[in-house]
Amino acid sequence: MLWDRIGASTGMGAVALLATGYAITRTTAANPAASDTDYVRALLAERMKWESVTFVRLVGGTLVLWFMGALAGWLRSPDDRRARLSTVTLGLGVVWAGVWLLSGFFNSASILLATTYADPAGSRVAGVLARETPYVLTGGVMFALLLAVSFTTFSAGHVPSAFRRGTPALALALLALALVDWYGDGTLGPTIVGLALFWTGVTSAMLSAGAARPAVAPGSGS
Repeated sequence: MLWDRIGASTGMGAVALLATGYAITRTTAANPAASDTDYVRALLAERMKWESVTFVRLVGGTLVLWFMGALAGWLRSPDDRRARLSTVTLGLGVVWAGVWLLSGFFNSASILLATTYADPAGSRVAGVLARETPYVLTGGVMFALLLAVSFTTFSAGHVPSAFRRGTPALALALLALALVDWYGDGTLGPTIVGLALFWTGVTSAMLSAGAARPAVAPGSGS
């Protein structure tokens, strides 16, 4: 159905927007690691860029939420175990969408604290939270989400074999990267977020192109 295809394609839209947000931040000078005064001065000088980052993260997070609903519907099955796992997938997808919405909120708060409330220290703290929220939370949330998807599709004949094998492999890779990032000296947050967005985009493209059939045919009554 057309509406199902639209829902499936929202994942690619989310990835495009969120990736655009990161592309914008690479052109900015405001660095939360700088002093409060230097950060706010740079933030105000390029305010429209940061307003754009807020916009794409809020809209991108909303599209992630829509896509996760479409993904859960695709995974749903009359089998009780898989039905429960599809619900778990939806719940974890809601959490990941919330990560992006929260990041957008902190980004907006950073701008408001610098302008309306004249609080440079608070603005810089909010800027740190805006940047680090996806980096810190994505690894754990997406590991659990991909694990739920893996268990749901393990024996599902309607799912391409490459997807069944690649999803658990990526789940383990995300877990390993997250552990190294949390307990090591590396800064692997951008890599983790990039892999999560890659999986989302590939999955969205697969569903919207009809490369995988739904678990239950529409109108089957099952």
